[in-house]
Order: sequence, then C-alpha cells, then structure tokens
Amino acid sequence: MYSKHFKLQRSEAYTSMLLLLGSMFAALLGMTTAQMEVGDPCQKQNYKGICTEASKCTDLPYSMAQLGLKRRDISRCGFTTFEEIICCPTLSIPTTTIKTRADDRPAVRACNEIDELLQPLLTPHILGGTPVELGEYPHMVAIGLTDTDGAVEYNCGGTLISKSYVLTAAHCLVTRQIPVTVRMGVVNFTDTEQMKAVVEIKIKKVHLHPDYTSANVYNDVGLLELEEEVTYTNNVFPTCLYTDSKDPPANSVLYVTGWGVINRSTRVKSDVLLKARQTIVDNLKCNESYVDNGLTRRNRDGIIASQMCAHDPGLTKDACQGDSGGPLNLVVDEALNKYRVVGVISAGFSCGSATPGLYTRVSAFLDWIESIVWP
Repeated sequence: MYSKHFKLQRSEAYTSMLLLLGSMFAALLGMTTAQMEVGDPCQKQNYKGICTEASKCTDLPYSMAQLGLKRRDISRCGFTTFEEIICCPTLSIPTTTIKTRADDRPAVRACNEIDELLQPLLTPHILGGTPVELGEYPHMVAIGLTDTDGAVEYNCGGTLISKSYVLTAAHCLVTRQIPVTVRMGVVNFTDTEQMKAVVEIKIKKVHLHPDYTSANVYNDVGLLELEEEVTYTNNVFPTCLYTDSKDPPANSVLYVTGWGVINRSTRVKSDVLLKARQTIVDNLKCNESYVDNGLTRRNRDGIIASQMCAHDPGLTKDACQGDSGGPLNLVVDEALNKYRVVGVISAGFSCGSATPGLYTRVSAFLDWIESIVWP
C-alpha cells in the first residue's frame, strides 16, 4: 500500500511539473511567435496544411513522400500541454480563390472549350516509334533554337495549350541555343506539300518556372509566349491539361511523341513525327530503379510528387534526345483526337533502357501555368 501510494504521489507531482513546464514553454513560444490552434490552416513555403497534433497526423509519411518533403520541411504550429502541433500536409492543396467545383479552374474551362471544337480525324488510323498521320496530334510543336550563327535547329518539342502559349520543359530554354520560333501543322519536315502549309511563329517571351535550376531535374517546366495568336485548323489545334494529381488508371493508353533521336549510335533525329506507347511506372518503383543504377546526382531527393515515370515494358520504344519538352499524351478518344497532356518529357538514362523515363507531372504545376496562360 505504501509503495503504491508513493508512486501515485510521484506520478501526480510529475504531471504537475509537466503542466507547469508546458505552460512556461507555451508562454515563451507566445513571446516569439503567435500560437496557432488545432484546425487552423497553415502554410509553409513548399506546402499547405492543417494544424494537427503530431500523433493524429497519421498520413504524414505518405504525404511527405507524395509532396517530396523532408522532416525539416514540416513546420510547427505550436504545442498542447503534452504534444507538439504540426502543420500536417494536405495533398489537395487549397488555393487562394474559393472554388466550389473542380471544373471551375481555368485549365478545365479551357479544356471544355477545346473539346467542344474537336473534329474527327479524317486520315486513317521516338525511338522505335510509329509514324504519326497528319492531323493526328495537332497540338504537337517543334521548337526552333539558334546559335550565334543564326541557323535554326529543332531540338525540342512542346505542346500547344492555347492560341498564344506552348508548354515545354525548362531545360530546353536555358541552353546555349536560344529559342526563337515554333513550328506546327506538319508531321514530316521533308514532305514538300506539307511544308507549304507549315505554321511558324516567333517566340515573344520565355517563362521559366521560378524554382527551376539546371543543377537538378525538379520543376522542369516552361512556357513559350508567341508573338501572334495561332489560327486553329485540323492540323493546328491545342490539347487539354491533365488535372488529376494521381497517375492515370493502369489500363490507360499513353503515347509519347517527338522528332527526336531514332538511332542511339548515330544520334540521327527523325524528320517524321513519331509516337511510342508507354506505361506508367509508379514513383516508388521508379525511384528504386534510379537509386539502384546510381542515377541520383541530379535528383538527390529522389523521384518526387511533381514528377512521374513511364517506359515501354519491351524497352524498345522511348523518348530520346531531341524529344525533350514534348508531351506524354493520355488518349481519351482517338477518333476525335481527344487527348490530355499528362507529363512533359524531362530526363532519362540512355534511351530505351530498363530505367524509366522521367517526366514533369503537369497537374503539379496547374496553378503556375494558369497564372500565366489564363490569368
């Protein structure tokens, strides 16, 4: 009895001491920063969340993996008597504008307008790729870059997403070559009849994502603002942005398109637009592949949520040099040329290797894209 009573007294004293220390610490915290309460919205530089007791933020490891966060990135809201309150990340990142439905965002409204104007493809229906029919991918853009000698080389691809803007990769826009023009409306650069109707428009302005740096492969997304608006035709027409933060369903039909290298040994590029079927590789498996092959120099934080991976399971069809910036196309309705651009070709290890190709996830950059294209 004595022993039990003594332990109870000691436990009560310990609890009182913790309460006192907690109050003192909370008071000290209040002197330096405003205490936030459980349930308050919170914002860190690279994510948004809700103030939650640490023990109740049960999805924290998953959220950190999806958002590419480290422990040091998780901010503190304050303390309860016994527990830290943290800014628990939310994967559905709130925006500054109140939106009641998903179709309220500018990218979706623009997509609805595009879908209403789609016309059936009149013609029958990349490395190891299949030649594309004229008008099959009317949103496909070749980006012309030039050196000081003035000669234009089409070394990158892009996607027409509106009358004045082309989506591409940031790394295409920071090379020694300067992006000067875009080419649309043709699939075969050596076809004289096609080239009579080619659409070439000069580039007015280059928009790089503010967090992009050539030291790594993150935030590899850019926009080209054109000097004049595009006139839509059957062969020149924009496509929609994929707005779902998750990967497309496993049974989705996806194609990568481009005029890039078709022979790894000679580095010869294609004069004809090619397409190659691809399969999504989830980020965890993709990251394992990059780590196992020691390919982490330019992606030191691994494959993060704003990136995605895809490959050809047969390892014969892949994006390659010269395809950078082009789209990973989700086929919604092939007969109507209805697509969604899911990813932007960013990086990879060799071409057609066992390591999946790396893409910038379009849905992760919708806010930035919309702020420029549909402000």
